Amino acid sequence: MVPCDIVKNLQPFAEFITVCPECDIGLGVPRYPIRLVNGEKTRLLQPATGQDFTGKMQVFVNGLLENLPDIDGFVLKSKSPSCGFGTTKVFASADAQEPLHRHGTGLFAKGVLEQLRDIPHIDETSLMDSEAREHFVTRIFLHANLRLHNNSIQELIDFQTRNKLLLMAYDQRKVKILGITLADHKHQHFAETVAAYVNTLHEMTLVPPSRANFANAFMHAFGYFSHRLESEKKQYLLNCIEEYRKGSLSLEDLRKAMIPRILEFHVDYLADQTLFYPYPEKLENLHSTKSNET
Repeated sequence: MVPCDIVKNLQPFAEFITVCPECDIGLGVPRYPIRLVNGEKTRLLQPATGQDFTGKMQVFVNGLLENLPDIDGFVLKSKSPSCGFGTTKVFASADAQEPLHRHGTGLFAKGVLEQLRDIPHIDETSLMDSEAREHFVTRIFLHANLRLHNNSIQELIDFQTRNKLLLMAYDQRKVKILGITLADHKHQHFAETVAAYVNTLHEMTLVPPSRANFANAFMHAFGYFSHRLESEKKQYLLNCIEEYRKGSLSLEDLRKAMIPRILEFHVDYLADQTLFYPYPEKLENLHSTKSNET
């Protein structure tokens, strides 16, 4: 398993399927290094033996991805010739001393991008970045929640209601499209409604929300109880939102400032919003995660 604290922290909340493509094509441990070599097509070669594992890896990748059960995300190994996402060295030849560049994508990761583009994916190095980590973990739980709650139009409506403010932070225009899709459900088969809804949601959540968009979503939530706040507390929350917008306050701290007021005034609609609870509350140390890679 990829050595990273967040992976350990996620284990109580997710079932992991561990895969080592290089071992699974018979390379074993320990093994001679393999590398990506540029040509008419990128090949996977083992300089020490002269063997070409491109075809064998491609057969493995296609077979695995086509037969995977429902999954909600990938955590892959950076710089790996099989699993790296844009971080793998690419060489001009099997015996080249220096790489052409260091922005290649491993063959397994390439298969994920081509066949399962909408499934959240990240590597353990990117998990060290707080915003990338927040986006990935938010998406995997959003993805799982939608996958488990799309069996009826009412389930989709409930999903839309719980996630409305979070989705507004991603793309307000497409939130309206999601709403229209649900409103028009009587004019098409339910499977078509689900497909249209899922496709739009996946598309709109590919890119992390900007700080400005998040701040706007929090301002929208603030409007539900601002009239009940004393002027000093009201100004404090407005300052928090503005400090987050400018980059001097974290999203975690902004949530911590808002949630007590939501609970104080019993704003049930906001208490159910995934904008404030995008993943399990017991998922500890998310914002202090560090890689164990040496």
